Amino acid sequence: MPVNEPILKEEVLLIGRKLEESKLEMAKELAPEENETEEALRLRVELLQLFADGFIIGYDATRPRIEQWGKQTGELAVRFEVELDASLKSTSGFRNMIWNKIEEISNEEGISLKTIFEVARIIDPLLDQVVYAFSSAYVEAYRDDIDKARESFLELSAPIVPILEGVAILPIIGDIDTYRASLLLEKSLEGATSKNLSHLFIDLSGVNIVDTMVANNIFKIIDSLELIGVKGILAGIRPEVAMTMVSLGIEFKGVQTHSTLKQALAKHIL
Repeated sequence: MPVNEPILKEEVLLIGRKLEESKLEMAKELAPEENETEEALRLRVELLQLFADGFIIGYDATRPRIEQWGKQTGELAVRFEVELDASLKSTSGFRNMIWNKIEEISNEEGISLKTIFEVARIIDPLLDQVVYAFSSAYVEAYRDDIDKARESFLELSAPIVPILEGVAILPIIGDIDTYRASLLLEKSLEGATSKNLSHLFIDLSGVNIVDTMVANNIFKIIDSLELIGVKGILAGIRPEVAMTMVSLGIEFKGVQTHSTLKQALAKHIL
């Protein structure tokens, strides 16, 4: 006999209530290890409650909450350095557990096949949604962490090192891209102003390549320093770098240049 709508709704609601009653037991069964944190257990209990709510209050009312759960949990996973693949592998175990529980409830309560199809239309999209929300939040949070780490590294790679009153060194190590060049300009002006500098020695001995882009950005730094009354002096241009500059037609006209920092300091300061 076909199942009428009121009976179908009652059966779906019954499955939701049974899942709700079993959420703690199921969450503990899903524990990957005995000494896991209470927070991890709480999050799984919350997720199981959300799936139960999908049957009790409906898919549409539950979906925004399950998306929020996935987003928050994805961000937490990055914070606690949980691998994304390990998290996603647990999805199949979670899905199997829920369906095993639904099968158990169905056998005990004589749930109709039509209700099982209705349950599938609720639970599978919810599970897909939580995986998508978790993965998207994880990737975004991970990318943010990388960007912050890169920014912190670049901040440290543009130190203004005072050596005498009014005199400081800006040692540059590694390649210079557009973003770093902008940061070097910003930090040079900030450091020169805050430290009341008269001279800033820009040490290029740690720079492997000085091409047209790098040269133009160094010119910008020196010109900008000059506008605030600070003398910018280049030092540490190695022979191989000088040869590359010559081959590219790069000339630092009007800029004081020295092969070593020691030479530069000896001439202008010491």
